[in-house]
Amino acid sequence: MQTKIGYFASLEQYRPMDALEQAVRAEKVGFDSVWADDHFHPWYHENAQSAQAWAWMGAALQATKKVFMSTCITCPILRYNPGVVAQTFATLRQMYPNRVGVAVGAGEAMNEVPVTGKWPSVAERQEMTVEAVQVMRKLWESDEPVTFKGKYFVLDKAFLYTKPEDKTVPLYFSGMGPTGAKLAGMYGDHLMTVAADPATLKNVTIPKFEEGAREAGKDPSKMEHAMLIWYSVDPDPDKAVEGNRFWAGCLVPSMFKYKVYDPKEV
Repeated sequence: MQTKIGYFASLEQYRPMDALEQAVRAEKVGFDSVWADDHFHPWYHENAQSAQAWAWMGAALQATKKVFMSTCITCPILRYNPGVVAQTFATLRQMYPNRVGVAVGAGEAMNEVPVTGKWPSVAERQEMTVEAVQVMRKLWESDEPVTFKGKYFVLDKAFLYTKPEDKTVPLYFSGMGPTGAKLAGMYGDHLMTVAADPATLKNVTIPKFEEGAREAGKDPSKMEHAMLIWYSVDPDPDKAVEGNRFWAGCLVPSMFKYKVYDPKEV
């Protein structure tokens, strides 16, 4: 599968209009995709932003011509209802055919706790994410109203009247550890992960993703492996390190597990 290079439009770090201009330039210079972080709180307190990703994506899609766009990452289980997530991305993909995807994951406390007060265990959030994806797919794919009663979510004769022609939205499923990677293979269209030790990616993350895909009857060779990589460029190594300090918090695995939700504490 051909390697593609995407641009991460950091809505936590830049004002939304600045990020929009970056997306336009990214398309012009040849990036294959643009990804927007879907946060309520940013990873850093000082000089930070926190624009709403879906609103920004609509503007960015209109300002560009053909580049593919997705969130990175949307949590469809707490502050967002999966039915609303399904409706939003079905709408965007109908308006901009073949240019819209969505990446989903079990979330971070800084985005969910401030507006819900809830922070279930990792295992429960992963279970909720799987059910949320099932809800989203039912709404995208069904030609009839959907009634569904799950452990966490309910649909009562719910129907999406606005859908893309292909009745789906490419879904990237976040897989950081072995369990998440396997779930990504089972329930996602593609894998979304982050830069990690190459040996872990090669020997754990990718094999678990492929194992999950095969168990679900899918061909892993036709599924993408998307990875978010942080980088900072400067002739001065110290300045290059400082340029990446904004993202230090999300490089600590425990941040995804524990109830840390105040950017001042990161």
